[in-house]
Amino acid sequence: MAGQLELVQIGIKLSALGLFVGAFGLLLAGGTGPLGSSFRSALEPALREIRQWTSLSRSELADATVLVAIVLAISAAILEVRLLAGAVAVGLWLARPSIERVTRDEHKLFALTKSFSIDLVIGFYTPIMLALFLLGDLLMGTCLLAVVVALSWPAGGGAIAGRRWRMAPVT
Repeated sequence: MAGQLELVQIGIKLSALGLFVGAFGLLLAGGTGPLGSSFRSALEPALREIRQWTSLSRSELADATVLVAIVLAISAAILEVRLLAGAVAVGLWLARPSIERVTRDEHKLFALTKSFSIDLVIGFYTPIMLALFLLGDLLMGTCLLAVVVALSWPAGGGAIAGRRWRMAPVT
């Protein structure tokens, strides 16, 4: 029984390693865009439902979600004493203006121009996020999930019934 458990653990670690290597392979081969697009499309209905409950713009929701990711990375750095998690928190803090800029457009056609770069990032982070979940690193896996959600907020807030369309704040 103990031998079977060790084999399962080795299999999980090898699968996670395959996901890490696969993320870089997809990046080099140009496959991160389609993966990111399909993952973002899968999240879109749920995120559209959430947008009905709030009057926040797409960039404000993205910024709030990035702040959640930063808190999760800081928690991983403190609770699990990980220097890499602290570096991720600092990197996300520095990336906040870029994420807010790329999610600024509420008009669907204007937002479409930035979707290519968004899909590349989501397609790269998704396998890494899944690998972290496989390894049991829930804080960092959830941190990357929050980054993916921050980039996935759908444009077109004006199309939602009962919600006044407004431009995102310009900083």
